[in-house]
Amino acid sequence: MNNKRFLYLDLIGILGAVFLAIICGFIIIFFVSDDPMNAISAFLLGPISNPFNISTIINKATPLIFTGLALAVVFQTNVFSMGAEGQLYVGGFVGALAATYIQGLSPLIHIPIIFLCAVAGGAMFGFIPGYLKAKWNANEVVTTLMLNYVAIIMTSYLINNVFKDPKSGGFARMQYFSKDILLGKLSDSFPVHYGIFLAIITVIFIYFLLYKTRLGYELRLVGKNNEFARYGGIKTTRIIVYSVMISGALAGLGGIVELLGIHGAYKDNFSVNLGFDGIIIALLARNNPLAVLLSALFYAYLQVGGQVMQAESDVSRELAVIIQVLLVIFVSAQAVFNYLKQRAILKSGKINVKEKAVKTDVV
Repeated sequence: MNNKRFLYLDLIGILGAVFLAIICGFIIIFFVSDDPMNAISAFLLGPISNPFNISTIINKATPLIFTGLALAVVFQTNVFSMGAEGQLYVGGFVGALAATYIQGLSPLIHIPIIFLCAVAGGAMFGFIPGYLKAKWNANEVVTTLMLNYVAIIMTSYLINNVFKDPKSGGFARMQYFSKDILLGKLSDSFPVHYGIFLAIITVIFIYFLLYKTRLGYELRLVGKNNEFARYGGIKTTRIIVYSVMISGALAGLGGIVELLGIHGAYKDNFSVNLGFDGIIIALLARNNPLAVLLSALFYAYLQVGGQVMQAESDVSRELAVIIQVLLVIFVSAQAVFNYLKQRAILKSGKINVKEKAVKTDVV
C-alpha cells in the first residue's frame, strides 16, 4: 500500500465531509427560509462577488493560517494541544508591548523586533504545557485548556489596569500603534494587508521544517511511535517540548499579525476564537502545512458567506456555524478513514499473496 493511495483516501474523505456538511446546511436553509435559493446563492457566490468580500476572506484567513499551522505542528507529534488561543493572546500581548513602548527605531528594525517578541512570548507560554507533558505526562488537553483562561484573563487584567490607554474611555486597549509599523493594505479597493505574505512564507518554512529537516523527521517519528523513537536514540521528551514551543511561537506570530494588520492596537478580547478555529483548520488539512493554507481560506469563505447571506436573505449567519460544526464532526470521524485504509491494506495484502502464489506455482 503506497503513500499516494493513503493520500487519495484522505482527500476523498475530506472532500466528502465538506460536501456533506454543506448539503446539510442547504437542507436547513430549505426548512427555515422563504426564499432558499436566494439564501444559497448569497452564501455561495456572495463571498466572491466583489473585491472587498474577497479581501475580507483573505484577511480572515491570515490569522487562521498561523493557528492552523501551530496546531498542525503539535498534532504531528501526537500531542493534542488546545492552547493556541492562549498562546495567541500572550504572543500578541508581548509583541504589542514591543510595538508600543520601543521607540525611535526604523520600521525595518522595529517590525522584526515586534515579530520576534511575539514569537518568544507564544513559545515561552507554550513551554509550560510542553514541559508538564514531557516531564510528568500531564494531560495536554487539560493543561492547555486551563492555560488558555490564564492567558486571556491575565492579559485582560493588564490591559484594563496597567497598560490601558487613558484616551480609550470605556474600551480597554493599549495606545494605537505608530502608522509606520502597521501592515499596510495592497490598495483601497482591495484592502488585503501584507500579513498574508508572511503567512505564505511561514507555510513554506514549516513545510520544509517538517519534511526536509532532522528536527521535522524527529517530530513526526515521535508522533507515529514514541517508543520506537526513544529506542532509536531520539530524546522524545525534548521533542515534545520543542513541538509545543514551535506551536506557541506560530500562534503568537498570528496574534501580532492580526493586531498590526486589522486592529492597530492591542484590544481586550481581540481574538474571535482564532486559536480554537485553528483546530478545525488543522483537522481539515490533515496536519499538512500546505493544505492549511487552503483550509484556512475555505473556512474564511464559509464565515464571509454566512455574513453575506444574513445581509441579503432571511437566514441568519449562524447557519455557517452549523456547517462548521458539521465539518468538525465529519472530518474528525477517524474511524471512517481508518476503516477505508484498513480495507485498502487488506485488499493490497490479498493481491500480494495471490501474486506470490502464482509465482510459486510457476516455479
